[in-house]
Amino acid sequence: MSKGLWVGVIGVMAIIGIGIGGFYGYQQTQNKALKTEQAKTKSMSEKLADIDKRTSTDKTDKESSNGSSSSSTSSVSSNQSSVTEKESIVLTDAQKQEINKAFLNWADQRAVMGNMAVNDYYFGHGAAGRGDWYANTPDGQMQVQDENNPGPTAFPIHIVGGVVFLTMKDASTGRQNDVVESTAGGYSDKADMSKPITKYILGDNGKVYELKTSDGQVSLTTGFGEYNDDGTASDYQPDQDFVLSGDSAAQTELQNLISAYR
Repeated sequence: MSKGLWVGVIGVMAIIGIGIGGFYGYQQTQNKALKTEQAKTKSMSEKLADIDKRTSTDKTDKESSNGSSSSSTSSVSSNQSSVTEKESIVLTDAQKQEINKAFLNWADQRAVMGNMAVNDYYFGHGAAGRGDWYANTPDGQMQVQDENNPGPTAFPIHIVGGVVFLTMKDASTGRQNDVVESTAGGYSDKADMSKPITKYILGDNGKVYELKTSDGQVSLTTGFGEYNDDGTASDYQPDQDFVLSGDSAAQTELQNLISAYR
């Protein structure tokens, strides 16, 4: 091969080598740039994830804080409401009669549903002294009949009215206009005394109290006591105490009726 040809071949190979080297160098530069960009991208993704995480945590903490605050406020409101319900309201006799009439109408429907009868003759007595009549409740004594001995100011609660649920001998249900023919006979005149009898009394503090017997061995004065003529405590005390009624519907009904006069 001539010398000139060899020179030409060597020149071509040099050019090819430079091209390959340049391409390799270029590729390395591109790969480095790509890795750098990927690193940046990964770093940013991690930052965004961290921000999202912190935001979510802050939101949860805030909601938890708001929830606690709301719960605290609700608790305070509940306590205030409870205090309000315990406050007695001064009602006239006419207002008490209206409230008791409305409650009796409401109780009429409940009695029918329970296949029972209802009447407002929850309390009565024959010849008695001049002392106030009262009932024992978890919230203190309730004045049932005012003879001014010891008088209204001696009692934390005063009666608004009441009803009695019973079973009639003739199986009548709902409101009954007459369940007692005589004070001596009491409920036994027309009620089936082998069945339970339940008395509800309504307090001017907006609460319903009840006295429930397992059978009909209950008289008109069952659950009530009387003070002496001079207003001092006597030996004639209630034979049974009333309890706060678990009838939530009755509690709501009385509170709604009384709220109209607050």
